[in-house]
Amino acid sequence: MSEESKTSKSSPQLPPDNNEYNPERFKQATIGVIHALSGRQDTNIHFYSGSSLRNHTPQNTINPTSVHLPNPPEIHDPIMMNQLRGAADAIALRLKYHNQKLHETTQPTIADARVAFDALEQVRVEALGSRYMQGVAANLRSVQEYNSHAEGHARMDKAEQLPPQTALALIAREKLTGEPVPKASRRIVQLWRNRLTKSGEEALDQMVQHMNSQKDYATASQQLLTAYQLMEELEEKEQDSSNDQENENPDSPETSDNPSEENTQEEQEQEQPEEQSPQVAQGIDSNDSSDADEGEGFETQDTPAGPKEGELPPLSEVEDAEYHIYTKKFDEIISADQVCNAEELAFLRQQLDQQLQTMQNIIAKLANRLQRKLMAQQRRRWNFDQEEGLLDASKLPRIITNPMYSLSYKYEQETEFKDTVVTLLIDNSGSMRGKPITIAAMCGDILARTLERCAIKVEVLGFTTRAWKGGRSREEWLKNGKPAQPGRLNDLRHIIYKSADQPWRHARKNLGLMLQEGLLKENIDGEALHWAWQRLRARPEKRKILMIISDGAPVDDSTLSSNNPDYLEMHLRRMIARIESQPDIELTAIGIGHDVTRYYQNAVTITNAEQLGGTMMQELAALFDPKNPKQKIRI
Repeated sequence: MSEESKTSKSSPQLPPDNNEYNPERFKQATIGVIHALSGRQDTNIHFYSGSSLRNHTPQNTINPTSVHLPNPPEIHDPIMMNQLRGAADAIALRLKYHNQKLHETTQPTIADARVAFDALEQVRVEALGSRYMQGVAANLRSVQEYNSHAEGHARMDKAEQLPPQTALALIAREKLTGEPVPKASRRIVQLWRNRLTKSGEEALDQMVQHMNSQKDYATASQQLLTAYQLMEELEEKEQDSSNDQENENPDSPETSDNPSEENTQEEQEQEQPEEQSPQVAQGIDSNDSSDADEGEGFETQDTPAGPKEGELPPLSEVEDAEYHIYTKKFDEIISADQVCNAEELAFLRQQLDQQLQTMQNIIAKLANRLQRKLMAQQRRRWNFDQEEGLLDASKLPRIITNPMYSLSYKYEQETEFKDTVVTLLIDNSGSMRGKPITIAAMCGDILARTLERCAIKVEVLGFTTRAWKGGRSREEWLKNGKPAQPGRLNDLRHIIYKSADQPWRHARKNLGLMLQEGLLKENIDGEALHWAWQRLRARPEKRKILMIISDGAPVDDSTLSSNNPDYLEMHLRRMIARIESQPDIELTAIGIGHDVTRYYQNAVTITNAEQLGGTMMQELAALFDPKNPKQKIRI
């Protein structure tokens, strides 16, 4: 352990003089701090290239044996150094006070609720560490204030603009530590606080009382998530289970003794969508006045919905004997530039460009290798030492020196390289939020540029839902009396970031949309895969490649709570088998932290989102190399 880590119990304090700043010494001091605070000397700390700490959270940078941090700045930068100190302290406290096995047994299954649950747990461990170490508290406070400014909290005037996990973490942090939220966040957090019910206030009190008990704190956190409608009501689940038991009892009457109570419950359930969470409201209203036109456009198959690439495939092709859709009239296929205005799209693209700077060198080198490989296969080749053809001038000197040599000829041979189109289908679910979706956007951007230079057309697509917990589809289902086994019960949103025929320079701004807060919701992979497949089948190219990037199984709380628990997963499996049985399209998948090899024949599983760029290039290189058959591999 370095001398700094032996003497410091909080973040390292370096001399203010720029001449005395040393990045390597700062690294060693940071390592010493993490070891000292966490009490775990066996943890390996790795520093990766790049200095961005945006979306850098302990929960996505820690594994059982190591943690990851960006390299410290080469030049003395107080702001960046404070960020690194705070990140190191947060990681150390997570290692010290957090039990991952217990966390996995108590976390919700809904993607957005799970992200918020993780954030609340991080608040707990940071609050515990801040109680007795003022230096740690100051570092964490500095990070919080910086993030509030960087994320533009002061410019937000609607609760829907602030992600749920950020809002609940700020509210819980204020309650647990007694420190006010950063000034830039006070107005937007107050809007969330105004929606806090009595049950939510009780949950916050319980979280304060049980800070030292992760299990009890987790129960209180679930109650807070329920109060904000990020989870189903626990009481409703208990009532459903008791009702099921009564229905299974042969001695129970077929009808209720008190029909008025049943009517009251049904009325309350039908009224529930009117009190939807801010995420649902955001998903429904995100298209403003054009929303109604787009929804009605898919009500019947004969009604035109705009350009051909905005048409959904017929129901008969998506549905099968075991999978059906309750309603499609609220689904939409939309171009990225229609989701938000041009000004916001330009701002998001600027954010993506800033992120690209940190990984530009790495991904660009991989892209150049792929380009050289593809261009080499497309070049014409010469066959030398032939009896006829064009005279080989390179062999003339030997004839001059020795007239006994005969003339040598050559002829040009054109290599066979099929015209190709590649579709990149990116999971836009809430669990991709943060580093995974950022890197996916960067890789899609560089991949489009690289393949376009090689005369290979690229299409970039995304899939999510328009709302949390069912949206308008669920509203209609409730109004119709909640028929059993309704099938898929949410409003799809399929996004075209770049069409195959669109030049990259015209679509470059669209790729920044993936960084928009509130865009990522739930994922219904089977229908998205079918949509991308149908678009590829209509292409004229001879060779067609479909690559999907995902970080988990299909999850849609509304559908899964009203059908069998494996309803979406089984449909995905059937759809994959259907596509893989066809010879016209080559299907490959990349799973981020999720084993997709159990679904796809050609698949790769990566454990870190930062591996995505290299893995994509390797996969494509393998697809274009007939001597390298693809295998199921795990990185």
